Amino acid sequence: MIPASQALTAFSAIGQFSDTVTPLQEAMFAAAIANNGTLMKPYLVKQVTASDLSTVQATSRSALSEPVSSSVASSVKQMMLAVVQQPEGTAYAFRQAVTGVEIAGKTGTAETGQVSLNDAAFTCFAPFANPDIAVGVIIQGGGYGASAAAPIAVQVIKAYQQAMRNQ
Repeated sequence: MIPASQALTAFSAIGQFSDTVTPLQEAMFAAAIANNGTLMKPYLVKQVTASDLSTVQATSRSALSEPVSSSVASSVKQMMLAVVQQPEGTAYAFRQAVTGVEIAGKTGTAETGQVSLNDAAFTCFAPFANPDIAVGVIIQGGGYGASAAAPIAVQVIKAYQQAMRNQ
């Protein structure tokens, strides 16, 4: 018989016990994979601009750590791509959701122990070949990741792409 502590550790490994993460942490996971295993320091403001449009302060990119090797990141990238781009993938319905943008992602549905109150999650990055956005969506009691969280992530990517075109 497996000791209870080991069983709970196994549950945590698949998001079924007491795991808690934020959408930002989910996005950081995806970004680290997209960045070949390097986790970057997150920031919410790219730059502060004065009324004369001069830059008062700019944020510079900096690495926090390398939580996975580049070879592991490469393997995970391919698996995340398959989730969205292959017919067997749980997010295949979103393969062409953003015109010309290949999305790689991972759906998640965490059981909460309450019927019909699964937590929905989707984390992704895009475009696959040259990533410039990572998104994490978590909906407590939202149901399935593919049907509840993925559509929101796709809308975030669409909005981001539109904003980049308007710059």
